[in-house]
Amino acid sequence: MDEFLFAWSLFHDAWLVALLLALVLPLCGILLVLRHQLFLSAAIGQAATLGIALGIWLGIAPATAPGSSHAESYSLLLAMAAGSLTAVLAMRALSTSGSQLEARSVWVFLAGASLSVLLTSKQPHGLEEVHRLTLSSLLGASSFDVWFAAALLVVILMTAWRRRRGILLWAMDPVTTQVHGGSVVTYDLVLGIGIGVATGFAIHATGLLFAFGLTVLPVLLARRLGPSLRAVLWLAPCLGLATTAVALVVAHLADLPPGQVAVGGLVLLLAVPGVVTGVWRLRSRRGGA
Repeated sequence: MDEFLFAWSLFHDAWLVALLLALVLPLCGILLVLRHQLFLSAAIGQAATLGIALGIWLGIAPATAPGSSHAESYSLLLAMAAGSLTAVLAMRALSTSGSQLEARSVWVFLAGASLSVLLTSKQPHGLEEVHRLTLSSLLGASSFDVWFAAALLVVILMTAWRRRRGILLWAMDPVTTQVHGGSVVTYDLVLGIGIGVATGFAIHATGLLFAFGLTVLPVLLARRLGPSLRAVLWLAPCLGLATTAVALVVAHLADLPPGQVAVGGLVLLLAVPGVVTGVWRLRSRRGGA
């Protein structure tokens, strides 16, 4: 217990940011899943990484993460700006043309991944920062990140509570939203910016793997467990929070990277039922034969 309290004194900012994002990211993921855009989250995250790499290349963002909110402010702003721009353009493309955007999402992801490395390849510390963002590390969060994540969660919850019906209708059928007098353009802009800001901040604070995994995996698990959309809306953030909390404890006790433990745990929770079902069906067929 004393060891865990000592670790809390060292890493409490990082752990609090991870727990808050475990609530925030699945709420964004629900919208992307409803719009059948699972991989778009990874593309937005990679675009945010490219924004940070561009700042490092231009010399206006730090090449390391010293834990100072002032020193990291340009990195955070560039990540959120790049993520928001990508998300808004994607939402507008979906609403206007009905395109599923799979090819464009892949293109954005690959372009962001390659250009991020190319822009920082001549700067050892910059390239190290890009690698950190790609692989995910929860150790660079600051106290400012905790307050920002908490404020982001409050804004998202208030918006979801006040506009939940319009938001869900927009996510499931933008045409019907327009028929009922809703402004699809406004939803595209506001929600696109919201998703981009949340994803860009998550990239800045935790990295791509954690941000992408906690956006999508809790929602997929909630869809498997929840009997209705209402249940998924509650289950997804609760599953994200619970699995991240357990992952932080396991990672500390086993001396493992917490972001990878959290994502790996969610993957296992999704995979185990399918494996068990497959084994059961195989045994049933053999028994019937």
